[in-house]
Amino acid sequence: MTTQRLWLGLAVVHTCTAVVQLHLLATTGTAWAGTLTAAGFVAALLCVLASWKASKQERDETGEIDSRRP
Repeated sequence: MTTQRLWLGLAVVHTCTAVVQLHLLATTGTAWAGTLTAAGFVAALLCVLASWKASKQERDETGEIDSRRP
């Protein structure tokens, strides 16, 4: 569960950063802000996917332990 929370926390950080970059893009219109916005949202999505994978892996490991109990 700890790994899942770490990935979700990192996803929140990337999302917040991307929102700030989106604001900069809207107010200044610079191309680098748009690039960083897109990169931030992609990074956030990848973190969410990693969190989901970690959660699934932990559930699978827990299931193996529980199945060995009589």
